[in-house]
Amino acid sequence: MSAMQVRVVRALADCRRSSDAASALNMSQSALSRHVQTAEGTLGTQLFQRGWSGTETTGAGDVVARQCQRILDTLHALDAEAPSSRLAIHSRWRHLHSVAMVARIGSASGAATAMGVRQPAISQALREAAGFAGQALFQRRRTGLEATEAGQRLAIAWDHIAAYLAEIPQLIDASATGLTGRVAVGMLPYSGQNLVVDTFAELTLEHPHIRLIAIPGSYSTLCQALQRREIDLIIGSLRSPAPQPGFDEEPLYDEHYVMIARHDHPCHDSAQTLDSLARLQWSVAPHGTPVRRYFELLFRDAATPPMTQSLEIFSFSNAEQIIMGSDSIAMLCYSEERLLALHPALKQVAIPLPAPQVPIGLTRVSGAAMSPAVAEFVERLKLRIARQMD
Repeated sequence: MSAMQVRVVRALADCRRSSDAASALNMSQSALSRHVQTAEGTLGTQLFQRGWSGTETTGAGDVVARQCQRILDTLHALDAEAPSSRLAIHSRWRHLHSVAMVARIGSASGAATAMGVRQPAISQALREAAGFAGQALFQRRRTGLEATEAGQRLAIAWDHIAAYLAEIPQLIDASATGLTGRVAVGMLPYSGQNLVVDTFAELTLEHPHIRLIAIPGSYSTLCQALQRREIDLIIGSLRSPAPQPGFDEEPLYDEHYVMIARHDHPCHDSAQTLDSLARLQWSVAPHGTPVRRYFELLFRDAATPPMTQSLEIFSFSNAEQIIMGSDSIAMLCYSEERLLALHPALKQVAIPLPAPQVPIGLTRVSGAAMSPAVAEFVERLKLRIARQMD
């Protein structure tokens, strides 16, 4: 990898958007893309892929970006020793290599012979390196060129950088052992989120090189991400059938609609009917969601329309926390396991609900093949569900 490729890979890994990375490096996006493509061609592997929040590193990209950071840290350490040093921004490997070779051999001509280049090229590289370093790198003696303290530090730094560069192919090979790739799961609010997290934890034990991404979001937002291949699948309540063309739904298990309020809410003090509950304050999911449709159908014939406040929160625990601290009743989805482990500050409203089952499952792009990493995630997810159902 060239010095510019090292800077580009690190900047893109950090910024995650080519426009931001190009701006940080003061270059065009097209030039940045060319450097990335050249680096991937040189290394023989893909370093970046499109993701939810922009460009994301692959497994190989992770290890290369880390190695690039070690190289840049070495250059920044040199810059920190001289106020006017700009080696981390401007130096190229020919500058550092030339300084290191002259420091060892003691002459530009000897370095040129060892490197297989002409002496003027070495002399030019030394002048440019001294300009970037902001200080003299050599002193001329009767016996040749003697490296200054700054020149010696730069020569040692090049040895470290050359070693870091040489390690990259081996690190890429090591990152490819076992399952690699990405598992990006879009999680619909409330349903199945704990299963994703638990399955991710299981995967990390045996497959440390898989990149795991869990993204909570609304149905429409996650469907758009799925269409753009920014995520691999969606888990949550199914629409049956999927309203989006080109999607397949696969049921996994059922959860149930449940009315929940804080444990000391007055609604628990006496038997409730739908008419009495309709007069209380409610927190429900936004329009267009299955739970909101169920809620409105449930109270369709109530004498007084329920007072509702839309609750669009993608974390199950956060939604429960709001109910703990409010006077509202909520309609949420629970598995039997989660309902048995309900937080003691919450309590289920004791009223039977008609057909409360909610199919939970996976939504994927029709006909899209699963990568080995995604297939492994789905298999382990299904096994976890089967154990819970036993």
